[in-house]
Amino acid sequence: MSDLSHRLASKSVFTEQEPQMRGSDGLSKTWITRGGNFAVCYCEVEAGAVLEREDNPEEYMVIIPPGGAPALISAGGHTVEAGADSLTIVPPGPSRIEARGKGVIAQIFSKASQDIMDLAVNAANYADGGPELAPPDLWPEPHGGYKLRHYPLAQYFDPKGERIQPRCFRSTNMMVNLFGHYFTRRDTTKLSPHWHDDFEQASLTLNGTWVHHMRYNWGADLKDWVPDDHAEMATPSVIIIPARAIHTSQDVGADGPESSLYDIFCPPRLDFASKPGFVINEDEYPLPATDGQQQIKTGGTLLSWQKPG
Repeated sequence: MSDLSHRLASKSVFTEQEPQMRGSDGLSKTWITRGGNFAVCYCEVEAGAVLEREDNPEEYMVIIPPGGAPALISAGGHTVEAGADSLTIVPPGPSRIEARGKGVIAQIFSKASQDIMDLAVNAANYADGGPELAPPDLWPEPHGGYKLRHYPLAQYFDPKGERIQPRCFRSTNMMVNLFGHYFTRRDTTKLSPHWHDDFEQASLTLNGTWVHHMRYNWGADLKDWVPDDHAEMATPSVIIIPARAIHTSQDVGADGPESSLYDIFCPPRLDFASKPGFVINEDEYPLPATDGQQQIKTGGTLLSWQKPG
């Protein structure tokens, strides 16, 4: 990287790429795009496809979107039936996902899954290790220990509520904000440009057409300046938004077609996790221990968080 201390966004439109993994039985194709601390895997599967990890070092997440492939997910001696529109947190160790139909399954892995990181289409972008990013330290173990944790998502969505509804979950090593799917476009007078000082954001979009507006900070050397990016992006796709880049996302076109957006962070965001009630599974995962008052700087805003109790 240059002395600008930023990297450009990685964009993957899966229909425009060859998959990075294919199942030996021909029943699955997987596209992998990474950030500095995580990797997003988009899998197209047929019934009977198996996605297996022999000994994954940390928790990982499985997202089955509305209309996605239902699956049996097994780990830690237990099995859950994961239907469409669900999230499952898989514990460390061996695990197996068996598709029970044709469709899409997304997986999110942390940097500890080095074999996945190495296969990413943009792996070369992180040859420097991402020195601008905060280290992906694990947060405390969940109450009751590591185990399969399954969340059908429809129960957390109000069809009569606001257009875009956050449904935030976290584990020891990552956080996902699974916005409910919607059919009206974003009000262009209510965009939310912001930035993150020392962490990246992945935005996985499976439906609609998106513009991820991007502005990079200027440095002293004019030749290193990067133009603003307002390019449309087809779906299914993912963008890895760099630390320090000003950004906001907008679905475009006429009302009617479905849009979807899943935001991913690794490690979890303390500013989100410390808001009582914002993280849906907050009762299952303790916050990191701190001594008294901690200052949290995020998106250019300095927040305060008081240690509970």
